[in-house]
Amino acid sequence: MKVYQINSSPYEANAFLVVTEKPVLVDVGMNASYILDRITEIMEPDRVETIILTHGHYDHWGAVEEVRQRTGASVALHEDDLYLLDDDVSNVAAMFGAHGAGFTPDRLLCAGELIDLGDGSSLEVIHTPGHTPGSISLYHAGSKILFTGDTVFPSGSFGRTDLTGGSQEQLVESLKLLSGLDVEVMYPGHGDVTDNDVAGQISMSMRLAQTYL
Repeated sequence: MKVYQINSSPYEANAFLVVTEKPVLVDVGMNASYILDRITEIMEPDRVETIILTHGHYDHWGAVEEVRQRTGASVALHEDDLYLLDDDVSNVAAMFGAHGAGFTPDRLLCAGELIDLGDGSSLEVIHTPGHTPGSISLYHAGSKILFTGDTVFPSGSFGRTDLTGGSQEQLVESLKLLSGLDVEVMYPGHGDVTDNDVAGQISMSMRLAQTYL
């Protein structure tokens, strides 16, 4: 398994292409042509089987329809964020000047589900609400890697909770949950990938988030 970080600018959400027997794209950002060009440099786009969205905010899924059409991949989102897709303010599309840009997921996820990678391993869906009600992280136990969406970022940072459905209390509990995992590499929804004492960084984020309660 190999993971490629794909984004088109520092302001875009990260997209991660997980290349394995059943390739997965974690988030898609907002620039479909860029994402598809990058995927094409790595592999045939129609090999992508699943697009997993870490939560229902537009900067993570704005390009999803075009990418879905080109790849033929199914789109998965946690069931608790489905309601965000109906409102441009709640899903922050309006913040990016987009309107009526909702979509329908092919699959609704819940905590504990496994995304089959086809190589005998899987990504575990970990429900990490706080940034949004349906925010998820994805854990690959064999490689000790964690995709965190906007729940937690490197260097003690964490997702904002002042948008629709956000909860500081839930975020702290989610960070506590993630701090109990054996993680060597963090793939965040924004910023750089990190492999420097990831457990320590998540614990720092948890402590800092608690100060806002």
